[in-house]
Amino acid sequence: MSPAQPDVSLPASKAVVAAGATGFGVMAAELTAVRLLAPHFGDSAYVWTNVIGVILAAMAIGAMFGGRLSGRAGAEQWPFRLLLIAGGLLLLAPFTTSWLGTALLPSDLQLDAAMPALIRGSLVATAVVFAPPMMLLAAVSPLLIVLLANSGKKLGRAAGDVAAAGTIGSLLGTFAATHFLIPSYGCRIAMTVSAAILLIAAIVVAPRRRRNAAGVALLIALAMTLAHDGPLRPAANDIELLAERETAYQFLQVHKSQVEGQPSRTTLVINEALDSFHSLAIEGSAFTQNAYYDWHAIAPFLAGDGGKRPKEMRALSIGDAAGTLRRVYAAVHPNVNVDAVDIDAETMALGDEFFGEDKAKGSRYAIDGRLFLSQAKQQWHVIHVDAYAHQVYIPAHLASIEFFKAAYNRLYEGGILACNVGALSTDDPVLQAVSTTVSAVFGNVRTFLIPGSRNALLVARRDRPLEPKLLAAADQTSAILNPGDRQHWSDIITACADSNSWHKLPDDGHLLVDDRPLLDELLLDSYVDNADQKAVTSCNGSRGAIEAEKTATTALQAGDWQGVLAAVKSSKEETALLRRLAGDARWYRRELHSAEIEYLAGLQLQPDPKLKRTLESRLRGASAELQPILRAEAAATRNGWLALLATIVGVALFAAMRRS
Repeated sequence: MSPAQPDVSLPASKAVVAAGATGFGVMAAELTAVRLLAPHFGDSAYVWTNVIGVILAAMAIGAMFGGRLSGRAGAEQWPFRLLLIAGGLLLLAPFTTSWLGTALLPSDLQLDAAMPALIRGSLVATAVVFAPPMMLLAAVSPLLIVLLANSGKKLGRAAGDVAAAGTIGSLLGTFAATHFLIPSYGCRIAMTVSAAILLIAAIVVAPRRRRNAAGVALLIALAMTLAHDGPLRPAANDIELLAERETAYQFLQVHKSQVEGQPSRTTLVINEALDSFHSLAIEGSAFTQNAYYDWHAIAPFLAGDGGKRPKEMRALSIGDAAGTLRRVYAAVHPNVNVDAVDIDAETMALGDEFFGEDKAKGSRYAIDGRLFLSQAKQQWHVIHVDAYAHQVYIPAHLASIEFFKAAYNRLYEGGILACNVGALSTDDPVLQAVSTTVSAVFGNVRTFLIPGSRNALLVARRDRPLEPKLLAAADQTSAILNPGDRQHWSDIITACADSNSWHKLPDDGHLLVDDRPLLDELLLDSYVDNADQKAVTSCNGSRGAIEAEKTATTALQAGDWQGVLAAVKSSKEETALLRRLAGDARWYRRELHSAEIEYLAGLQLQPDPKLKRTLESRLRGASAELQPILRAEAAATRNGWLALLATIVGVALFAAMRRS
């Protein structure tokens, strides 16, 4: 015979209000949590997974906790307590998230090295900031069901009423947070509103003598809205913050930096930013100090015949952001119209306000690039695809064979598709997959690794041969450039006219299709899996050292880093020059641990004085660039241990609930 239940109850109206408020608070806070984390950790698929996973685990523990509380004396007190404490914790969430973001992720890390630290750090921050209030909120529903049943309702009807009210509250919280609170008032106010709703529910279900405490908490919540002033993420000491926006899609900031003796730089940064940017303007220049945008401007010459642009040429920029590419076009192709497409209208508005008016003329569309191409009727001579989400992610629907077929149909015969793909080498899995997919549509694809960047220019031409060597005859007479920019543009044309600098990738990568979006997995291989072996390249082949040196030098000049390492491996003996060449290839691939080891090994082989000085210089440079990577690795290791600790705590709580 089961023990008698305590004779406690709760009026149905109050239970429904509490259930609805709980549902609202859970969903609004969950969606807002990602936006609070984004300025520090981004809002990638991994961050979303961490947030959803941690919250689900916390709610599972909370449901067990609520079930056990419902059978204890004084159960009618607990809905008030849980709602009050959860509301208070959510009030603090904007402040604790900001503090943890700074503590877990130093701002001077390089984005391409920081991915493990970002992923693990977001899990830790979610566990510390959001798991406790979500666990408490999940405990409310079992209590409400039992209290309603004790008031005379049948158990099944009590469970149904609580579930329905909670679901409706969740629905309201979802739409309110995404469509109204965050874009209109920002994520800090959105989280404060979620907390206030919970505190109002706490007042509703509070015993009479406890209502004052809940009322005071609500007044504190209202007062705290005034504390949410200033930037969501402060800029570094040497950076001026020009603007900050929270849009329906992302977190945006415009930075201005000035290094003594150099022109100022204005950048549009998105979410966690770190050392990356989505748009760039250099004071006094039409170019971007050799960033990838400059190199994309060769596309009109490839679309024409004999190095001439097509007559009445039209270009399309998908992923236009603040209009950096249109700024370059205005200088080097002044009579070309460039239509611009970007999903976030706010990026275009920031471009108008902070990135100058000297941009190519053309129409602008605030719409998803895939949707735009599917509805467009006009055609273009060049289509640039530079659309990224969450900093390093190419949106899967903008890299599928279906998307590239739509782009093919919107190009004139002989038209050029130019894609910006993040990659350091031709064996990058994302680059290989995109190249294979574009090749399946266009057939004629070449890739150019842009010097000094983690970007590759992937070019395809519709129905005509792609001949980069014809760039040597490119007509540059109409360019409106100052002397420094003119030389820079001439250097770009010369470099791109070298056919050896263009790579034909094998069509053996993954074929990307809409119903198999593999890009997240491939990006994990590219950015997160550590390919740096921290060892020298073995020389265990059968070729003579001199022959291997010649082959490796040619491959290095062509930007074929894999070819360099293969040539080094083919040598039957190691030399100081081979070590220098291998180190250079490793450096370009961002395998800086191995690059440092290669240079040290070269110095131990007693090179001639000139080569010794080169190796010492390279070693100093690699060691300096390795420092932020070491900091990123240290942050990733620390965050990993903290994530493990959070997991152990969660498992221990679950086990404790099972035993109680």
